[in-house]
Amino acid sequence: MTSQILKTSSSLASLKSSAKVFRKLSLTTFLLLLLTIAYCPRAFSRDDPFDNEANWGGTGLMEIPTARVLQDGTVRFGVGQALPFRWFAGGMGIFPGLELSGRVTEITNIPSSLGPAYGANKDKAFDVKYQVLPESRWLPAIALGLNDFYGTQLFEAQYVAVNRQIFPFDFTLGYGTRRLKGLFGGIELSLHPKLSLMAEYNPIKYEEDKPSARGVPEGADSRVNFGLRFKPYPGIHLDLSYQRGQDIGMMVYFQGDIGKPILPQRPNPPPLVDVDRRPFEKRDLKEMVSEIHEAIHKAGFTEVSVYTDGENLTAEFENPIYLHDQKAAGRVLRILLLHSPSDTKKLRAVIKRRNIPILKVSVAPDHLEKYLAEEMPEDVFEKLVDVQIAGEPQQEDRIEAIQSDNAKLLYGWGIKPEFTPYLNDPSGFFKYRVGAQPWATLNLWKGAQLDSWMEIPFYSDISSSNIPVANAVRSDSWKYLGNEMEFDRLLIDQIVRLSDRTFGRLNFGYLEFMYAGAGGEVLRFFGDGNLALGFQGDWARKREPGSSFGILDFDVYDMLANAYYHFTPLGITFLAQYGRFLAGDVGWLFTVSREYDTGVTIGGWYSFTDTRDLTDYNKGYNEKGVFITLPFRIFLTKDSPQKYTYAIAPWSRDVAARIRHWQTLYDLAGDLMPGSFNSKLNQLRQ
Repeated sequence: MTSQILKTSSSLASLKSSAKVFRKLSLTTFLLLLLTIAYCPRAFSRDDPFDNEANWGGTGLMEIPTARVLQDGTVRFGVGQALPFRWFAGGMGIFPGLELSGRVTEITNIPSSLGPAYGANKDKAFDVKYQVLPESRWLPAIALGLNDFYGTQLFEAQYVAVNRQIFPFDFTLGYGTRRLKGLFGGIELSLHPKLSLMAEYNPIKYEEDKPSARGVPEGADSRVNFGLRFKPYPGIHLDLSYQRGQDIGMMVYFQGDIGKPILPQRPNPPPLVDVDRRPFEKRDLKEMVSEIHEAIHKAGFTEVSVYTDGENLTAEFENPIYLHDQKAAGRVLRILLLHSPSDTKKLRAVIKRRNIPILKVSVAPDHLEKYLAEEMPEDVFEKLVDVQIAGEPQQEDRIEAIQSDNAKLLYGWGIKPEFTPYLNDPSGFFKYRVGAQPWATLNLWKGAQLDSWMEIPFYSDISSSNIPVANAVRSDSWKYLGNEMEFDRLLIDQIVRLSDRTFGRLNFGYLEFMYAGAGGEVLRFFGDGNLALGFQGDWARKREPGSSFGILDFDVYDMLANAYYHFTPLGITFLAQYGRFLAGDVGWLFTVSREYDTGVTIGGWYSFTDTRDLTDYNKGYNEKGVFITLPFRIFLTKDSPQKYTYAIAPWSRDVAARIRHWQTLYDLAGDLMPGSFNSKLNQLRQ
């Protein structure tokens, strides 16, 4: 033990000695060296392998940012500390060149004003960085950034950074304001794909931080920090640093592309069947339709109907096995092709939800055959395939038809891993509940479904020292997040088609974990379905905490107008809602989300409502939060259409509260509109 202590002391002494030597370098010389090398034309034109984390979670060295950004769809999360600061952070490449990051900074030597149970003072912050100019052969990467741009802004900064990579070196030069006031710069040296060294000049004057964040009141002993970064396995980063001339820093971060399967996927090749291409006049139509129906059923699809008019072949189906309906449609079209007569004009795959036809994909057999054989370019095929809203089949289309037995009840089931965080309560900053949510659905009749979700907590430490305000609609949610097993929801949900692009929904029962009642919604899609307008309303009565079926004498209602817009090139969906929310406040709630090719969806929401008539606890508050929707197949060895959503919000208040519906009309039909479907048409070939 004594030997280990001596070795540790020796290592620290060596680090401090090295820091003193490094500090002898003139700042002017250091920056001139960076500036000279940064504009050398020999460089790689990409951000990796230097798109790594700074202390606070954004891409950088230790305390300074760089012009590097996370790639689109890459996420990072982890924890770091250089006492007295400790960071819990995450970041993501949202769009090409755009990086967003968020963090909670704990100043361990400053107690919180919320009381001893809350612990040390903590601050939430969000950062954004945009790479204005990607690195090229002749030009460096240039990025603009805003740190802690909202809220208390204890660590606010604005900066411009320039980076030049001359592998194995990456040079940073930048200028900032506020906390990053002045010039800053640094170097990262990649010694090995798993190991790199870092050095930086940090302009932060810690002694000038705001009092509630002034963890280093005496200021830094040195403006030069240095450290090393170790990557023992892909996606795992371990950092060790010596900062401010006096403190050891350590970080553990995880980084990778979202939505990639954790387990290897089992091969799922299209089924091999005998090909029969005899013309219609030489075929027994009833036998042909029956064979196609059986083949589609064996492929795993449900609610199957197959029919022909003597010239075209049509198959209607629901997709319970694939995440992307484009892949499902491709599999059904392939089956139709292999059984189709040689004189077939069109093959048609009609995708249904709750036995309601939503979308029809039509293509000539020879065009599909060439596309599947990769003898036709993608752009040519997209012009030849017809994707449109599906209507109910006409009698003249069904000379010979066979469909599944509608008397047979169809059901689905699963288990959602549940994690519910509860943040910023005076009795503790971070509390949570973990458990499982077994669920089951049963199709009752056309458009109708019975939904049942159970809540089975394994552990919960959620409680609050706050006394709920009178007529609380959400701020007392902690009472419902204990260790009791209960129904999360138990309801009947009916979908009706009012016209080709207009849908209605009615539901009643135990709608969500806090409310039981009834609700309705109407939504109409326009054009290719990228725009949708509608309204919804709910009347509900609060449930009794800790009871599966108990109801309190407390009524609420909401009435909202909804406007959706889907920007297909980037997979972004905008939702604007206006109306009366559960607590009586009137105003706007905006939600923005983006779906990636992997099926993962990232999004967030923010409200602007009139809170003047609410209690002081709620006045002036803007409801906000972020969420992620994960396809369950990333945890499986096979494909699956199931998706589970997890959300996190900084507070639990009554502002902009609404009933939390498991599935909306946009969820039901939005991805089966022609505009959205065509954006991923290449998956027909999978």
